[in-house]
Amino acid sequence: MDGMPKMQAGESVDIPVQVMALTDRDGRTTPIWFRLEAPDHQVLRYHIRKTISRSEKNYVGIREKQFICIVQTGEFEHTIELRCNTETQRWRIVQLL
Repeated sequence: MDGMPKMQAGESVDIPVQVMALTDRDGRTTPIWFRLEAPDHQVLRYHIRKTISRSEKNYVGIREKQFICIVQTGEFEHTIELRCNTETQRWRIVQLL
């Protein structure tokens, strides 16, 4: 993705991000956009065009919300996996799909 660390499809990464998300009255969270610090220290913002799926996972006792999203970067679209730790509320990109 433009400005992001170079990632190969399917490669596991752990990129911390700031996320703007909406929560509806039933408690369902939908990420809207995220921003991150690029290797050159520039802050980049990416719009999430569509959330394909959402689920809750328990990884070795750590509860996380998982989101598979389509992200618009210029004229290209990428599918990413975002996760939010339910205890710390920290968001991260886990992989490019």
